[in-house]
Amino acid sequence: MRIVFFTNAKEETSETFLYMFAQVAAVFPDVHLVTLRLELDGPLARYLKELKRIWHFAGGLASTLEIISSYPLKQLMIERDDREAQAGMRLLNRPPVTPRRGATIYVSTANGPDAVEAISGLEPDVLIQLGNGILSKQIFEIACIGTLNLHPGIAPLLKGRDPIYWALWEREPNWLGGTVHFIDEGIDTGLVLAYAPVVQRFPGERYPALYVRIFSLGVERLVDTLLRLARGERWTIEPPPGPRVYRSSISGWKMLAIEIRSAWHRSRLARGRQWPRRS
Repeated sequence: MRIVFFTNAKEETSETFLYMFAQVAAVFPDVHLVTLRLELDGPLARYLKELKRIWHFAGGLASTLEIISSYPLKQLMIERDDREAQAGMRLLNRPPVTPRRGATIYVSTANGPDAVEAISGLEPDVLIQLGNGILSKQIFEIACIGTLNLHPGIAPLLKGRDPIYWALWEREPNWLGGTVHFIDEGIDTGLVLAYAPVVQRFPGERYPALYVRIFSLGVERLVDTLLRLARGERWTIEPPPGPRVYRSSISGWKMLAIEIRSAWHRSRLARGRQWPRRS
């Protein structure tokens, strides 16, 4: 089975992608990589792009203002959490397999003719997307079996961006985990092939640790899914019951509140270990 990863220049060097690629390529030798080149925008240009995306997806003036007003704080917290999460991913055992030097195909658009041509030319059985946002039909229908995504949340119960943060903010343990699903025209609405549910190990467990556990277990489920697809199996999993919600970017204020609440839980846990209550 031929597998093509479709990622971007930033994700291509991340520990998350390298871990995912190594686990898949260790089992499937016919693996290729198409990477989206990212524009080298300055801070102001990136901020304006983010404002445009927020206005489109945030869902109201109040939500938009909340996100905009806390944007610098959010960026600082995301950069810190991402550093810790990537450091955790680096510690995971992985096969000594990396993308072949010089074999990556670079494109300048996620859904444009160059991407269609590059991916179509590889004739993939399965396309795996990581980090390139919403793909158009002309991309996700290229692979003869389909295009897969590993969503770091339990979809379609929780769809959209920042799912781990939203699960922590709304205290929804049923949202924590990973979902291997086909990509369709919706956002995290495609047919589900595998779930990787994760439970907080202790009250106050932070984003980086949860991220590492969700992706390590999620990649394991992804490899299992690919093996079944290679054997010719075709199946879907019925999503768990419950309301289905979409969440856009979480604000820096909510992220700060999550951090304070997590620190309080860890403090209570530490005090409880030092001075256990007497019955």
